[in-house]
Amino acid sequence: MNARVLLREAVVSIVINVAITIGFFFAVFGLSAPIPGGAFGADFLPQAFFVALMGTLIPSLLIRRGSGTAIAPVIVRAFLLAIGSVIVAGGGAWLVFSHVASVPAAPALGIKIAFAAILSAVVTPYAVHRAMTAPIRNRP
Repeated sequence: MNARVLLREAVVSIVINVAITIGFFFAVFGLSAPIPGGAFGADFLPQAFFVALMGTLIPSLLIRRGSGTAIAPVIVRAFLLAIGSVIVAGGGAWLVFSHVASVPAAPALGIKIAFAAILSAVVTPYAVHRAMTAPIRNRP
């Protein structure tokens, strides 16, 4: 049962984060011209933060709903994972693409989609597992 829940939440997170990524990509960059490498690289920083935040906070809160467990640890964990994702994943992507002159728009979209999917696939199962295994506090 737990493995199915983790898989379900990961897939939902991937689908939602990829859809949001596509929307923001078209709003910010479009598909008409190559994207300067520095701008493309810098865009991974907020993307990493929000993909990790939404990929951990929402599913974890839904798992904890009605369980009688505290939500503060879920919120703290989500923000810490989001900050860590900015540093590791977003920072790594930024370093790579800041050294590139430009990225053609269509491959750039594919890269952003893959980034969102991979990051969601990493952070969501971890956070959901932690939310599912949290001790239930005693109710008076």
